[in-house]
Amino acid sequence: MRKKYRELKRRGNVIVFPNTINRLLTEGMNLLKDEKYEDARDKLYQVLSYEPEHAGALGAYAYCLFELAEYDEALDVCRELLKVGPVHYLETMELYISILMQVREFEEAERMIEILIEEKILPEERLEQFQQLRDLNERIVANTASPKIDPAVYAVKNFITLSPNEQERLIVELPPASYEVMKSSLIEIVEHPETDLLTKTYILFMIHQEKVTAKVKVSKFHYEGEFTVAKLSDPINNPRIQEIKRMMEEILEKDPTRLEMVQELFERHTYLLYPFQWDEFEEAEVADAYMSYLEQLFTGETDFSGDPSLMSLIFHAEQWFELRNG
Repeated sequence: MRKKYRELKRRGNVIVFPNTINRLLTEGMNLLKDEKYEDARDKLYQVLSYEPEHAGALGAYAYCLFELAEYDEALDVCRELLKVGPVHYLETMELYISILMQVREFEEAERMIEILIEEKILPEERLEQFQQLRDLNERIVANTASPKIDPAVYAVKNFITLSPNEQERLIVELPPASYEVMKSSLIEIVEHPETDLLTKTYILFMIHQEKVTAKVKVSKFHYEGEFTVAKLSDPINNPRIQEIKRMMEEILEKDPTRLEMVQELFERHTYLLYPFQWDEFEEAEVADAYMSYLEQLFTGETDFSGDPSLMSLIFHAEQWFELRNG
């Protein structure tokens, strides 16, 4: 089992081949670049087992721990790195402050930001970034009425063990001011195949509304895609969805009861599939499929002549809700 950094001991008189540390460091950095954080962490740990004060390895190791939501150890490593002298000072300070905010040491985070700003050691292009970080810290502090967030609960390995309703509750109750700080954990939750699908939707809504800068890979049913959070569409008020609803209204203009039922069904599935929107089908075909599905519920028969995979998707989406709601 991997020990924590604070438990590392020098290896005394153990002889290390000249290329060993460089090889391990290179492998660890490549894994980090590929976002394979657990593997990178373990490689970098091996470097530190030989050279516990290797600044480059310490910085990369701290970043891996942060991405893996191992915040307490990441904080220890950052503090050690600041003692020995980091290779990239400002990047290290930014990481250190982010970790402080994650573990709710807000006063220390505020103090470090103020020091950097007041001492005027920040380049112009970084000054605004740290001022935004300070503003975010203040927003979180202002949210003192909110219950304390336990980062461990939002670690993906723990989060996916919860029931769908519990997952949903934890996300809905999460203070908006914490979205940016918890970005990595929230993205991991969305990207995990075992996360509840509606919970994925709620997270995407929230981080989009708070203008969180990130890319996220989403998979739902047979759909897979990578999205830039800032460019996500509104799940209801966008031209494609509105056009499908308009077609439904046109067909059922004289039957408001059925119109209400089919639109409720359609909107429910819109939230479930988000950010996907029946991308491979024409609007008219989607509208026709939902009309036919509703008719089948009433009569047991359907005259739908479109792509059977579309009707299958509607069926499985509704079945998903039935299973989730028991």
